Amino acid sequence: MKLSRRTLLASGVGAGLITAAALAPGVRVMLRPNTGAGPQGRDILVVVFMRFGADGLTMVAPADDSDYRDNRPTIGLTTTGERAGLHVGALGGVPFFLHPSGAELKPLYDAGKLAIVHAAGLPTNTRSHFESQDMMERGVTENDGPQKGGWLARHLMARGLDVPQLGVVASAADVQASLHGYSNAVAIPDVTQFNVTGGDFNLNVIEALNAGADPQAAAVRSTVGMVRAVRTKLAAITDGYSTSAEYPGGEFSTAMRSVANLVKMNAGLEIATVDFGGWDHHYKMNQYFPGHMTQLSKTLAAFWSDMRDFQDRLTVVAMTEFGRRLEENTAGGTDHGAASLMLVLGGAVKGGQMHGTWPGLRPADLREGDLRITTDVRQVLAEILAKRRGETALGQIFPTMAYAPVGVIADSSPRS
Repeated sequence: MKLSRRTLLASGVGAGLITAAALAPGVRVMLRPNTGAGPQGRDILVVVFMRFGADGLTMVAPADDSDYRDNRPTIGLTTTGERAGLHVGALGGVPFFLHPSGAELKPLYDAGKLAIVHAAGLPTNTRSHFESQDMMERGVTENDGPQKGGWLARHLMARGLDVPQLGVVASAADVQASLHGYSNAVAIPDVTQFNVTGGDFNLNVIEALNAGADPQAAAVRSTVGMVRAVRTKLAAITDGYSTSAEYPGGEFSTAMRSVANLVKMNAGLEIATVDFGGWDHHYKMNQYFPGHMTQLSKTLAAFWSDMRDFQDRLTVVAMTEFGRRLEENTAGGTDHGAASLMLVLGGAVKGGQMHGTWPGLRPADLREGDLRITTDVRQVLAEILAKRRGETALGQIFPTMAYAPVGVIADSSPRS
């Protein structure tokens, strides 16, 4: 392909955006001058969205509960035998067991770094994946009034922080809805592939074609410089940063390793969003769930190990749009439900314990056959923002919800 200024203008460079026509596949970067690295002390928040309904009753199960056993005779975890889970504590006097394929999470839990918030969800009336995901990322329910953008975008704008060019990153093909409305967010699915299409030759051409003094040309040159700086820092990490972290294969692992590399670059990363899809286990739960759980467990453990120099200012929260029904279906799976769980990992997390309120699994305790939501996911997110990100304007982030912290984060001075 012959590159010309007209080609670059057509692809969006002249308008202030390098699109997929110029950047490597999946990378989206707004062209604007870097405003500086920003404070390095604020907490790094990584939000993992387990898309398509991760089953909290399989991930962390009340395996000794008779109602649980009766409703899941072939797929439920047990306390002994082939499907035996790993005991992780109790909630409301009920013992809970981690899925055996999540064995790497057990040491993190036992060390007090990982907390489990059970019976958590967004109180909505829909069982649609896409409606629920959209509402959760915007931080609203169908009963709330319209809110602009996503909950993370509102947090960033409410704080008015001086965030650097790589301070807010979606480790995905596109910026997720939680960041919609924050124009500085960029999508980088794998930072090791961060470059323009055609490599350094085309990078030099882009720079040469934008040698003028106008603001757009200056913005292009700034982003060219940022691309080069990222690649230089990445090479330094690859060559000089030893790590014993063993990431498994898979897209989720690649995305989390990319986040780890961005953190180690000291480029000012503050917020990262990561997707992990495929949790819609309508059939053959025993066959397909363990692979997802293994990748989640091994990846989070590897990421935590990789972040050993940053753990004191790191918080990872994993959530899903809804859980699954209590009763297994005839295909050996579970259908769309209500409550699931959240995992919270970090240096300031009150880990090694279960959080929330357990509603029980008796028929009278359920919501239309589903595990009832007793913890609004937004309360956990708000607590993280307030206690670790210095957020003081929660009314702008979740305007229809009164703040009632769950207690999953230790009370300490936020890194503001």
